[in-house]
Amino acid sequence: MADEDALDREEIAERPAVSVWLVLAALFALALSVLALTEATGRTDLVSRVQVLLFGPPDDNLRIVAVYGSGGEEHSFLRGARMAVDRINAAHDGLFDRKLELVSYGERVHSDETPLESTVAQTLALSGRIARTKNLLAVVGHQWSDTAVAASSIYSLNDVLFLATHATAASLTNHDFNTVFAMQPDNATNAEVVANYALKQGIRRFIVLSDKTDYGKESAAFFTAAITNAGADLVFRGNLASGRRSVDQLLMFILDNKLFKRTDFDAFFVVSSSIPETAEFIKRSRDLGLTVPILGMEYLFSEEIEKTVGKEAMKDVIGVSLYNRENISGRAKTFVDDFQKAFGTMPDLDAALGYDAVTLVRDAAMRAGSRAPDRLSDILKVARYKKPFVGVTGPLVFDRNGLITDTEVFIVRHDGTEFRTAAHYEIPTKWDTLDQDAGETSTESWSAPNEGVRPDQERRDQ
Repeated sequence: MADEDALDREEIAERPAVSVWLVLAALFALALSVLALTEATGRTDLVSRVQVLLFGPPDDNLRIVAVYGSGGEEHSFLRGARMAVDRINAAHDGLFDRKLELVSYGERVHSDETPLESTVAQTLALSGRIARTKNLLAVVGHQWSDTAVAASSIYSLNDVLFLATHATAASLTNHDFNTVFAMQPDNATNAEVVANYALKQGIRRFIVLSDKTDYGKESAAFFTAAITNAGADLVFRGNLASGRRSVDQLLMFILDNKLFKRTDFDAFFVVSSSIPETAEFIKRSRDLGLTVPILGMEYLFSEEIEKTVGKEAMKDVIGVSLYNRENISGRAKTFVDDFQKAFGTMPDLDAALGYDAVTLVRDAAMRAGSRAPDRLSDILKVARYKKPFVGVTGPLVFDRNGLITDTEVFIVRHDGTEFRTAAHYEIPTKWDTLDQDAGETSTESWSAPNEGVRPDQERRDQ
């Protein structure tokens, strides 16, 4: 009797499997019948309907992948990119009658404490996975130059359009990768612009601090060369906090040492691949009564830094930006108003770059009438000589290597309430284009003494 019960249980357990096979067989027979009917009648629409019935709607969204540093809340860069995707889908029904979809990936934070080989290995694995994305239209982002340069080789190898929104290393566009573009000026240009502005403000004595990443060291070197070639003084060159020394210990040294006094310097120049480290330095220096200007690179124009430090303590923090949010053009004003309405805060440079990168991909595809990466690359480069693309950051024009050119960069200076545009420069740099409306009284071109060499000249001579 027990054996019979066991057999009954086994028979019952097998019934669901048999039922599944019967359903699958019926569906297969139905599909064959529809195919036969299609062949007899020429009604191909029946096949599409059966496919939707059996497998759901086809996955034909065109995808733009946005890569940014991992974090808690959604970063302003991703907000800007998502806003552009939503607007394109709402206003234009996507691209080529297919919806755009933004897929975001986080990359691990890169700092001077991260081994470069580890960063490269992780980036190559991530970019390889991204390159296999179905219906991939383009990749935008990568927060650091080291990760962007590593990823660019994979994207180039797989013929993927890559708009590097944050990388400023000159090496990014020196490899003759046809589908790789740098949407920001390089470190040499940005450092020279900040140095020129500081000198015109009468700032002559500097403390230069950086982390030990290539980005930090390169930017600090270009800035140091620019100020010393102009006859200004480098009071102290040091490293930001590391595992062995805190920010407070660095500031204690600056306030109490035998090399120089507190009254011997006019400003800091600070550059780091770590936003939290930079924010901590600004906050603690203000807490300890150091109110001199703090100069830096493009990443200082950041909502994250402002939120961490506090607006009042941000007074006289000065950076360089491709984006001028005081731009009164209709396109830029609409972007600022819509972003502020959606997120309750003013857009920063990251938000503008995310928005422009997505919009640029769509506009290039429409102008090319194609989504082929090589065709899009050609369109982006020849636009310089025909009809340039324009975004909320201004003209989006690239040279034959993919580096942004023929545009403007802006000095942004925090007044204790928000960042305001203080000056503008044309790219390629023309040193007599300082904005007179920003309170400047001199339009004389800046030139280095005869015995010095400008950083850009030094680079060409190497």
